[in-house]
Amino acid sequence: MNSARIIRPHRWRPVAAAGVIALLASGCGARPAAQEGQAKDANGVVNMVMAPDPVWKWMESKGIKQELEEAAGIQILTSSSWDEFGVYAGGHADVVSAASYEVPDLEKQTGEKTTIFGKFNSDRSILAVSARSDAQTICDLKGKKIVTHSAVSITIMWGVYARKFCDLDLRAGGGDFQLVVTDPQNAAGLVERGDADAGLLLPDFSIPQLSNGAVKPLYDSKSVSQIYAEKFSSDPQDVTHPQNNVFVARKAWVEKNPEEAGFLIKLWDRGVQEWAQHRDEIVAAYPEDFAAESPEEKAFIQDWLTDTYDWFVDSTYLDQAWVDSETRLFELMKETGFVEEDTPALDFTILPKG
Repeated sequence: MNSARIIRPHRWRPVAAAGVIALLASGCGARPAAQEGQAKDANGVVNMVMAPDPVWKWMESKGIKQELEEAAGIQILTSSSWDEFGVYAGGHADVVSAASYEVPDLEKQTGEKTTIFGKFNSDRSILAVSARSDAQTICDLKGKKIVTHSAVSITIMWGVYARKFCDLDLRAGGGDFQLVVTDPQNAAGLVERGDADAGLLLPDFSIPQLSNGAVKPLYDSKSVSQIYAEKFSSDPQDVTHPQNNVFVARKAWVEKNPEEAGFLIKLWDRGVQEWAQHRDEIVAAYPEDFAAESPEEKAFIQDWLTDTYDWFVDSTYLDQAWVDSETRLFELMKETGFVEEDTPALDFTILPKG
């Protein structure tokens, strides 16, 4: 059973403080207030850490973020970091964007109960091999060298699939595969050169090799989320599980600050609406966030988003049906040994649409 609940916000408060959040050195300990089981009053300001994001940049450049903040009397201050996990775990942010399947480890590191209160990006990663390879599935890669950008993150889900599909163990430091961790922009190149037999790739960081056919995706180019919908979801048309970016905060913080939490999800919901209406413009405006340099590469990722998989959700708001399906993912992780049986269930907060 999941522990989703509905929070009703109270009245909006004006911003009492503004400024720029300083990005402090990340650590693994919680803030003193959190250790005492307390939560601070946000007082109209939300500190959020996230990886660089083109939709956020678009909303800032178009004045959308400022307009909505002024209307609500709430301000979102962001730190941009590829180490969102570390910044949040060190107590330097109220909200973090993280993969849903990473939340149990996040709670273990911080010692604090968290809650998922919004969604944004599904898991877009694919499994690809060299054009010379005869492999058809992950099962054919036993004993082979597989490159990925993280020992956790997307590798967790491909490890779940390896266990479910062929009872193989995909993990760092052992198991049935040779797992090599590198930067995401280097992974496809290693497969192309033959330095790795396969790669867990992000398509937007693998454009040259995918577009010239040097690497070929398995599973008909399906992402983790598309495979999950096909094999494990009660709704094969719902390709929003699992989430590679959910909005996560300490449970006590969301309960104390429902206005600020609600505004954050409302703001990001406007973002995914902008994405749906201006996707190609956003790709063209911020090609660095899609690792697309040339016009041809921009066109490739735009076509991939149209014809293969668009990993942005239609709405950032949660509902009970979605929560139930995402919770089933957690049970699958228990079944395959990626979380312990006695690990507490994920907590979800269903916020009303503002």
